[in-house]
Amino acid sequence: MTVQAIKDLKQEILTLLAEKTYGLSIEEIADLLHVNRATAAKYLFALESSDSIAARSIGKAKLHYLKKYYGEINDF
Repeated sequence: MTVQAIKDLKQEILTLLAEKTYGLSIEEIADLLHVNRATAAKYLFALESSDSIAARSIGKAKLHYLKKYYGEINDF
């Protein structure tokens, strides 16, 4: 994967999370972006490590949010 493709995929994930403020699982993100689950997980981990997104576990699922929406969701 080229450097540009990596940047594009990260941006697509951020755009998707901005549109779906209720949070998405790794599987949902992978399906919506037509990538392998492992690929989605790798870039979600990178985005979470860079503090761009937040995640919370709900049962066996891990939902991902843009950092700016996470506080709103976490208040409920």
